Amino acid sequence: TYYLNDVVQIIHQNITLRSASGNRADVVLDGGGMLVGHTHVILIEADDVTIADLTLRQGGEHGVSVNGYDRPVLYNLHILDTGYQLVKVNPVGDGSDDGLLACSRLEYTTTSPEDYTNGISAHNAHRWTVRDNEWYRIRTPGNVPAPTILFWSGSTDTIVERNLLVDCYQGIAFGNAAHAAGDHSGGVVRNNMIYASLPHDSVIEMVHATGWLVAHNTALLLNPDGVTWGMEARFADTQGTFAYNLTNMDIWADREGAQGSSVGNVTNGQSSWFVNAAAANLHLVSTAVAAIDQAAALPQVSDDFDGQARPLGLAADVGADEYGVTAAGDEFVYLPVVRQ
Repeated sequence: TYYLNDVVQIIHQNITLRSASGNRADVVLDGGGMLVGHTHVILIEADDVTIADLTLRQGGEHGVSVNGYDRPVLYNLHILDTGYQLVKVNPVGDGSDDGLLACSRLEYTTTSPEDYTNGISAHNAHRWTVRDNEWYRIRTPGNVPAPTILFWSGSTDTIVERNLLVDCYQGIAFGNAAHAAGDHSGGVVRNNMIYASLPHDSVIEMVHATGWLVAHNTALLLNPDGVTWGMEARFADTQGTFAYNLTNMDIWADREGAQGSSVGNVTNGQSSWFVNAAAANLHLVSTAVAAIDQAAALPQVSDDFDGQARPLGLAADVGADEYGVTAAGDEFVYLPVVRQ
């Protein structure tokens, strides 16, 4: 463990910072405290920087902050217990293009220290991919709405896929209600599993966002905090499609005049449809007949949460899992080789 005296600032391009072993538990960078530590654990101020195979914790603001540079790769990281966002992409210059956050675990031990956080908050970010990550307890002490995965401020063409979210207050958001039209355009949210037993708000929301597809996600939501819906599109300038999602709460596709369409969603899911709902294992069991073989093919969704091809049966299954292929045990997050 390295107890840092200051932020690790990377100002030269084509730099890789990683542990020698490839095991992220072997090297820990500690920023000194969620409220008293210095601002960030790592600050990226150059293009083509890779941060991999590390544990980053106790930053006063962020675990990793990207100041508008292109092609950052954040891979196989454990980022936890920071003062503000675990990962922040700032709207510096013309924004950050073609970033990757993958195969990482991001969490709070309990909650953030204040009512201001996100798992990742990305402003003016273009063609970023957030995939194959696990997110735990991204929430504030006062249950203030704070999306776990938030892309906004003119972000475009974001891909969010194969993530597992557990007991986060909010989930995945393109755009923000405090902004105006054009907050996000394009993008796909697919094959994510979301489980909440703690109080929660809506877990997928499209706000001031256009041209999006939210497809084949599974959300089991057991403790709604004043909401009767689990996914939403909001405001008249918002346009996109919810397709073949599996959840146990309503999908509000036209909140406040939004132009969201719904295709083949199943909103009466039950805990008994899943392998081990209490452990957030939302793979289907054979009795989930309302979801199995019930989806038409979508060109944007050719695989499932485990990276297995769709369909396996007569047709694709609704939700994130294609029944019949489940990794052994409970280690079921798909971890492909890093691409850069």
